Amino acid sequence: METLIYSLPLRLIGTLILVGWSVKVGEQAFFSTNRFRLSYPTVLGISFLLFVLFRCVYAENREQNVDNSTWIASALTIGKASDPLHTLFNYADGRPLAILPLALVEVVGIPVDYRVTNFICVLLWCLTLWLFGRILNRYLDAKITAVLLWLPMLLLSTLSKHDFISFNTEVTGNLWLILALFLILRLNPRSSMGALGIGFWLGCLPFVKFQTVPMGLVLGLLAGWKLFRARQFGSLLGLLAGAVLPVALLVGYYASFDELDAFWGDYFSNYFVYSYTTEYSSLSAASRFSPIRIAKFVFYSHRTLGYWFGMLGGILVATWMYLRRPMVGSAAQKERLWFGFGWFLASLYAVLQAGNDYYHYLLFLIFPSLFLGSVFYGLIDLAAARKGLIVVGGLVLLQAIVNGVTRIPLDTHPGEPLFQAISTEIRNRSQPDEGLVVWGYLDRLYGYARRPMGYRASNTFWVYFPSSTREFRERQFLEDLEHNRPRLFVDAISPRISVFSDSTYYFERFPAINAYIRQHYQLVKTIEDVRIFERKPPVITN
Repeated sequence: METLIYSLPLRLIGTLILVGWSVKVGEQAFFSTNRFRLSYPTVLGISFLLFVLFRCVYAENREQNVDNSTWIASALTIGKASDPLHTLFNYADGRPLAILPLALVEVVGIPVDYRVTNFICVLLWCLTLWLFGRILNRYLDAKITAVLLWLPMLLLSTLSKHDFISFNTEVTGNLWLILALFLILRLNPRSSMGALGIGFWLGCLPFVKFQTVPMGLVLGLLAGWKLFRARQFGSLLGLLAGAVLPVALLVGYYASFDELDAFWGDYFSNYFVYSYTTEYSSLSAASRFSPIRIAKFVFYSHRTLGYWFGMLGGILVATWMYLRRPMVGSAAQKERLWFGFGWFLASLYAVLQAGNDYYHYLLFLIFPSLFLGSVFYGLIDLAAARKGLIVVGGLVLLQAIVNGVTRIPLDTHPGEPLFQAISTEIRNRSQPDEGLVVWGYLDRLYGYARRPMGYRASNTFWVYFPSSTREFRERQFLEDLEHNRPRLFVDAISPRISVFSDSTYYFERFPAINAYIRQHYQLVKTIEDVRIFERKPPVITN
């Protein structure tokens, strides 16, 4: 089947279908013709249908990105847990709300694999884009909205072997942000409960993804300004109270288990060190935000070059045109412009701050760039705006054509036979609900073997990587092993198969961990250079 769908004839047919639909969407927006006119809901429905179809047809049941395996491991662990809520908070790498959709699927009994996560990812994209379209339609012609929504769908329909198309927490993060903006724009300033609800929603952002906090602050300022301008100070207090409520509730929850140190370590100190120090990135603060680094990062991939060149280039040109000859816009237009720039800059800051060039971070730039483009469309000369949007659409279409024609299947990892052998051994030596710990960075083993995590992270990177939090992580690792007593401990710290592997990261280099493993586990199998340890039976004393 894979050979068939990636054959040149089918790639050409698929690309022609997307090109034909792109032309139709553009024709309705920019050219006066009565030929086969379609309503906005019809255009949007067909766009979604094509997007889902192409993403599902080319979905492969293989790891696109190591993070994808991380979230599968967390989801199946939550699904097998006796206390799913406590497990959700503690076994989701500090991002419980981001993986909640996957966890819910597991809880209802549907095994989550790479194809299932891809399908959920596509559905989340569709929901986010639909909500974003509702926002744009408040001030934009529906035909132009349809064009803007189709641009990211067109790109994502043709990408392969890319960070952008695997399930990442940026996908849930974007949905959370767009829904917040949708609610803010519909907020009745007199409704203190509505303001409280929006504040609560924004206050949850650190538990979706810590990286979304800067964008959440901008959204909070927009909501606060709306309430302040209406002189609804009671609602403003409700907004602020709602924003701190999620943290207060989670602190109370962790305090009830006497686990406040875990709350602080998992949700805040770890990500502060990751983002605001040089422990995980050697780049200085100035280097992280340098124009050269921004250009190299954004335009790194030849698979998205045309999209970003069109979108960001269009925004720069529109900004220059607006500053050169400002048009008198309404107060609402100016407010949208200032908010758009604030949202975009906050997103760019969030993308760059950590100093790591993980390409899926750029997913956070898709919606603010589209929003800014939509605002400028109504502020600059209409003829120039139409021509500019046609050029941007043409560049995205050209990128999609290149991607579609040259689409190739995801490479099979050279270690796949070894992964399968290890997974088979894990299944043979443990029951479905018995825990597994993998020493190294090989998260896919949990999904392959369908075994829950015996340690709160699906890999031990935070434990062995030298950082100021390592002592805390090592203590937490040993506590989890003692509490969960996982059946198997797999030492997979091999450069051939494990990301971030080095001889200095062997578990024997950590005296406390080495002593615990020697005391409680015994070596039962070696497959190539991967060692499998099984927990020793408890000693029965009279």
